[in-house]
Amino acid sequence: MKWIWLPVLLLASTPAFAAEIPLTVDFERSRIEYHVTDVSGGFSGKLVAYTLDLSLDPATPGGLGRAELRFRFTDLRSGVNKRDQAMRDWQNTEQFPECVFTLTALEPTQQADRFTARGQIIFHGHSRDLIFPVTIHRDGTQVYTEGEARLDVRDFGLKPQRRYLFFPIDPVVILRWKIHADAASPARS
Repeated sequence: MKWIWLPVLLLASTPAFAAEIPLTVDFERSRIEYHVTDVSGGFSGKLVAYTLDLSLDPATPGGLGRAELRFRFTDLRSGVNKRDQAMRDWQNTEQFPECVFTLTALEPTQQADRFTARGQIIFHGHSRDLIFPVTIHRDGTQVYTEGEARLDVRDFGLKPQRRYLFFPIDPVVILRWKIHADAASPARS
């Protein structure tokens, strides 16, 4: 009778069943930024507050078991209050205050530490697939990830804007990030 549990114990101790290890983002070393292009070159801004739920899972490609980013649209800042308010009005932030990205898969590429990330993003009340390249480097319990994704606002029911009523603003917003996280370090914000 005792031996009947041996296969279960062996299976449960394999890496596929290993518990995920929560990661803590080092906010002092991490950043999430955006860039909008127009005829004058455009403008950039940053995300000043967000939550990022990350976990380490050695059994998965890239070692990430979970990644979910949540932020409020009001936490996107370009450094120009009038422009930020215009973006909030255009996006209808009162009705759609939050944006959420959830990683669903990481696929290895031919390059070490490079992956194709797949996930779902909810923005302006619309949910869409998002696929982008990402670099993930692990050193023990430390994880560093860097990447760039492009969002076409038209895919989320938003009309492209114009600057000074005449000059079109590119509907594709570029998102860039560098995230440092560690399983052993306390949160710093």
